[in-house]
Amino acid sequence: MAAVRSAASAASRVSREEAVARMPPLAHREVMLAVAGEAEARLGARLLPSEVPADVAWFGNAAGDAVGSVDVRRGAPGSSIAFMLEAWFHRELPGGGGGAIDITALIVNLNGATDAPHLVMEFIQGGPASLIVLLDLLPRVDLPLHPSYIHRYYAATALDARARRRVAGLVPQSRPYVSPSLLVRSLWSPAAVVADVQCGEGQGGAAALDGIVRGQLAATAMDVLGVWLEHCAAGGGGEMEAAERERIVARDRKVAAAELEVNLAANLPRMFDAGVADRVVAEIRKAFMGS
Repeated sequence: MAAVRSAASAASRVSREEAVARMPPLAHREVMLAVAGEAEARLGARLLPSEVPADVAWFGNAAGDAVGSVDVRRGAPGSSIAFMLEAWFHRELPGGGGGAIDITALIVNLNGATDAPHLVMEFIQGGPASLIVLLDLLPRVDLPLHPSYIHRYYAATALDARARRRVAGLVPQSRPYVSPSLLVRSLWSPAAVVADVQCGEGQGGAAALDGIVRGQLAATAMDVLGVWLEHCAAGGGGEMEAAERERIVARDRKVAAAELEVNLAANLPRMFDAGVADRVVAEIRKAFMGS
């Protein structure tokens, strides 16, 4: 883990591929690498180059038991992209038993040029044969008050039917995942893929999970990304008055602030040294709050 100890003094910022290569190999990280690369390629000039500091692009604990990488690319002027954020975290569990928790996330938020949903993907692996999956087009309005929004982005795109069909391929290894946070659960769309995949113990379970991740999960993630790129990222959507745009942007900020406190600000200090966690959370907060 010498790379961890020298992370803070790295002379140049690492790429996502370099960061992931420094972590233990996991199938879900390979899937997210492919999804992030496809999103980046398709968005092209709508994304500005990354400006995150080197000690956020790669960081680790002094003890060498945790490493991470965060990258943020803001949207180019005139595009509907607010930012694209990638997060890759690995933490060895105490006790020396070889256990670890690995979290990988891809978030692409849109700005006030459109009311279209944000893209959210997150994988949380707490063991060799278990994985929590979240794939969603995060709504930016209160859905019961906007039935046309539900139709436009979740029914007419066939996202709901396709997602359900993909998730059926994980059965019987998966069950619905219920977040302990009522706030987080209230933010998901009705078409969200939120699953807790459990493949049993031993090498057989790890192999089964690997096959599911490289097969059904990889296909589902690319499918969700494709729907978002085609129907949301282009900046279309419903016609909005200036006041409605302001309401959507204000709602985005409130949701982001609440989610930052519930998720990152509360959980990153459990994975990383306080100074490291504070630095990373501050950089992520800048992206979400538009500063």
